[in-house]
Amino acid sequence: MEDEVYATHTHVARVRVMKTVTGSYRGFVHLRRVGAEPESDDPHQTEPDFAREDQARDAARALASKLLKQREL
Repeated sequence: MEDEVYATHTHVARVRVMKTVTGSYRGFVHLRRVGAEPESDDPHQTEPDFAREDQARDAARALASKLLKQREL
């Protein structure tokens, strides 16, 4: 599963979906300021886990959009 990257003028959000040990899927968003070191990522994850990868990816995209909008205010 490939990562997706979304950005604003001030922040970058990397969206990732991973399969859990129970077989469900969880979306992750790693947020950081533009120009910051990759180790400075602020990780977030979707709740709940999802039965399908596309559901988790959609939830992670929505979370990334929400987080980026919050940082732009």
